[in-house]
Amino acid sequence: KPVFILFLLLIFASGLQAEPLSKDQQQQAQRLFTALGCRACHDFNKSGSNLANSLDRIGLKLNETEILQKLQQTHDKKGTEDKFMPSYKTTSLEQLKLLSRFLANRK
Repeated sequence: KPVFILFLLLIFASGLQAEPLSKDQQQQAQRLFTALGCRACHDFNKSGSNLANSLDRIGLKLNETEILQKLQQTHDKKGTEDKFMPSYKTTSLEQLKLLSRFLANRK
């Protein structure tokens, strides 16, 4: 039974891991992060604002899918913790996926 439990844990944990980015993808994601103005509210690499949560270790809290969902949310509900997040409706899905994967790798 311990081996089976370990096997299940490994399968579950592998689903939480974000696929690593190539150097080119990392550079693209960093440019996108800057272009979208994320540092205006979030701390990142000891640079940025403290208006919202730091994104330095966001990959320990949220996986790639959860980050993508947050970026795609409409934020018109008052009283939610994400009420100040801007809309990314004009940002392509591919760009949002790249940014989500980049952030999910922040551990």
